[in-house]
Amino acid sequence: MIRVLHVVGDSRFGGGSIVVLRLAELARSLGWDVQVLTTDPVFKEVLDRAGLGTLSIDVIRRRIRPFWDLAGAFRLLRHLRRNPYTIVHTHTSKAGFVGRWAAHRANVPVIVHTVHGFAFHEASPWLPTRLYAAMERLAARWCDRLVTVSEYHREWAAQLGIGDSSQRVAIVNGLAMDRVAADRTRCETRREWSVLPGEAVVLSMGRLAKQKGLEYLIDAAAVVAGCTKKPLRVVLVGEGPLRESLEHRARSLGIADRILFFGFRQDVGNLLAACDVVAIPSLWEGLSIALLEAMAARKPIVATAIGSNCEATQDGRGALLVPPRDPCALAAAIVRLLEDHDLARTLAEKAFEIYCARYTEERMLEEYRKLYCSCLQERRIGAAHAAGGGNDRRQPRSPRGLKSVA
Repeated sequence: MIRVLHVVGDSRFGGGSIVVLRLAELARSLGWDVQVLTTDPVFKEVLDRAGLGTLSIDVIRRRIRPFWDLAGAFRLLRHLRRNPYTIVHTHTSKAGFVGRWAAHRANVPVIVHTVHGFAFHEASPWLPTRLYAAMERLAARWCDRLVTVSEYHREWAAQLGIGDSSQRVAIVNGLAMDRVAADRTRCETRREWSVLPGEAVVLSMGRLAKQKGLEYLIDAAAVVAGCTKKPLRVVLVGEGPLRESLEHRARSLGIADRILFFGFRQDVGNLLAACDVVAIPSLWEGLSIALLEAMAARKPIVATAIGSNCEATQDGRGALLVPPRDPCALAAAIVRLLEDHDLARTLAEKAFEIYCARYTEERMLEEYRKLYCSCLQERRIGAAHAAGGGNDRRQPRSPRGLKSVA
């Protein structure tokens, strides 16, 4: 039997978690035994509802604590040696480093890492970028495939010498249409929010964290309120460490009644159906699931002109792109979409067309299936194992990462 372990750690439930969930369901559909190592209570609940196995050993925490992290790495190594897996698939930067090291030392036959976003980003200073890139180059030696969720990040990894050409592969995130299906009407949802007729609703979904640039969206809402008579509501969906400071910012700008904090929600389709514009003010992303959801739902989008957003929208063919950290540009783009209905409709249809051509869940899962099968074939793990023959850890193996740039 092929046994698969997805290693996530304590990263909070978000867009990348949806990808991991679908990959776990893919493994189950292939008849494989699958577990997800996560200690996030929301993600564990989602996995339990899906009938998927979870492993909640506390070995990877988001915050860097060298001695604790070293002990956690050895605890994970001990678990992998006592509980053999055929495939270990790691996600997120820290879980990727610790998980790949432990899986490599445990002689796991196939090790895959998905880069949902590097620990550095476009706006990172030179020194942290070089430091984290060096760590990624080292960790690339411990895996068979290095998957990026956008072509932009695959090319960036190549420029930084992370992995070699045989390891690096881009499998862009995908989304199922049923995720954006609404089970309530637009009017019902807007009445629930106490939105009056004639009021415009701007929706932003994501963790309330620095990465998402939500303070600039609140600033933009204040600019819109000062330059147009059209009433505006901004709906923020998600939880995170910045909620209190964002609420304070809204109050200090005098627009607290215009900013609605909804916390964690799963009725994505209803949220999208009720809004007029989707705003993605992120400062950096691997590939935003919230962006793909808006594209699949045919919504007009304003997004920041960061690498993966430019790629996903074909350099602005499917959205209005604005510079990061620029509330005035963000406000102007929101007003433009609210006032120019033809432009809003054209961009929304183009975004949906791009989604259908490139960002469906079926395409993503098929590419991952082929990747898993290719890795299993390289390690000479064939049909007998998939049918329940077990893990023959004595199979001949070629060294990993010999071509990696040090």
